[in-house]
Amino acid sequence: MFDFSFGELALLGIIALLVVGPEKMPELARTAGKWYGAMRRAVTGLRSEVEQQLLLDDLRQEANKLREYANEELLPVDITATATPKASDEKPEVIGEQKQGELDILSAPVQHAEPPGPEDRLH
Repeated sequence: MFDFSFGELALLGIIALLVVGPEKMPELARTAGKWYGAMRRAVTGLRSEVEQQLLLDDLRQEANKLREYANEELLPVDITATATPKASDEKPEVIGEQKQGELDILSAPVQHAEPPGPEDRLH
């Protein structure tokens, strides 16, 4: 906080000793120490309160940004993909016709063959 060298502090001590006297010097040192501690606590408390207010302001700004984002109207990405088909007399477009035999093959159950056993090996 204050940049005092040892020589400057010694000079202040000698001046205080001459002005106050040796019998009141310990009381003056105690009082100065109490004042210094009170000042230091006040500065620390003020600094932490300012830091908390700055953090609170940042959080409020972020909350406002999130509210604005939540209130934005979303633009449709693809209207055709989300549109429901209209009920009409038109038949759906047929890309290719399948024969009845192809449909039977596709709907037939799948039969699994047994795996070859040791008797099926060729020697």
